[in-house]
Amino acid sequence: PATPRYSGGASGGNGGRQSAGGWPHAQPGYQKQQGEVYRTLLQTPTASPAPESVTPALDGHSQSFGRVLTIVGGDCALLEHAGTIQLLSLPVAERWLRQAQLTPGQSPVCAQPLLIPLRLKVSADEKAALQKAQSLLGELGIEFQSDAQHVTIRAVPLPLRQQNLQILIPELIGYLAQQTTFATVNIAQWIARNVQSEHPQWSMAQAISLLADVERLCPQLVKAPPGGLLQPVDLHSAMNALKHE
Repeated sequence: PATPRYSGGASGGNGGRQSAGGWPHAQPGYQKQQGEVYRTLLQTPTASPAPESVTPALDGHSQSFGRVLTIVGGDCALLEHAGTIQLLSLPVAERWLRQAQLTPGQSPVCAQPLLIPLRLKVSADEKAALQKAQSLLGELGIEFQSDAQHVTIRAVPLPLRQQNLQILIPELIGYLAQQTTFATVNIAQWIARNVQSEHPQWSMAQAISLLADVERLCPQLVKAPPGGLLQPVDLHSAMNALKHE
């Protein structure tokens, strides 16, 4: 008779018991094969993460002013970037942001209708200046109608909605009356320099939000900060003083 392939009884050979031990229905060599596979899996090296996943984060960080540490003097942000400490003027950053928001790109700035239109009396020179600059003002989101001696402001861009228009608009009209040529960039720059800050006292959250908007709309300021925006803080003198104490 054929020799059984495995033995389930105690009278089975010694080799039968070794091949079955713990695996009563295992075929000869089954445990050895599974053990080899299991050992191979344990020895498989863990795949290292691709270096490309780190590069975008580093590139994004290089286009940032850095981390806001605290607010100094109510209107300056102390920043840390790449191991350096810098002081940033929040009102100046806000002014650059306003100018970017007011400068039309491929399409005009969106005009926000006023719930109560502003009616102002103007001189002949002021009226003439407004008529010359009307199309440019429309690109900036400022819409108005004029009659014999008055001008009625009907819409302004969003950054001006919270401003005191009864003061700002007459000053803008006076500025236009003194100009011989008009350009949207110059008008936007004048408005940005003359609007009142919305934050007399800045908080950390407001500073972080402002810098995020500036980095998004004015990336050139990160690469080449203009005068009055950033000032490096020299820590070497303080460190040397501590070392010589």
